[in-house]
Amino acid sequence: MNKKLYKSRHNKTLAGVCGGLAEYFDIDVTIVRLIWVAFFFLSAGFPVFLAYIIAAFIMPEEPIDNNNNNNPYSNVEYKVHENEK
Repeated sequence: MNKKLYKSRHNKTLAGVCGGLAEYFDIDVTIVRLIWVAFFFLSAGFPVFLAYIIAAFIMPEEPIDNNNNNNPYSNVEYKVHENEK
């Protein structure tokens, strides 16, 4: 298993923690965010807020190479040609 947990570069609202968790577990990011909000209200807020801040500092940023897998324009090549007279 070569799967690694990263903060998402393209699916983030604050730091990309929920986006990274959603990509790791292959689920919708909205579900992960709703779980974070539910835990926030059930735990009086502070522990979940602290866990998010710690995760934002500990989790590494997603490498740029992995970002192209979810980019719909990754196969587009731009070439600029100078007009010849």
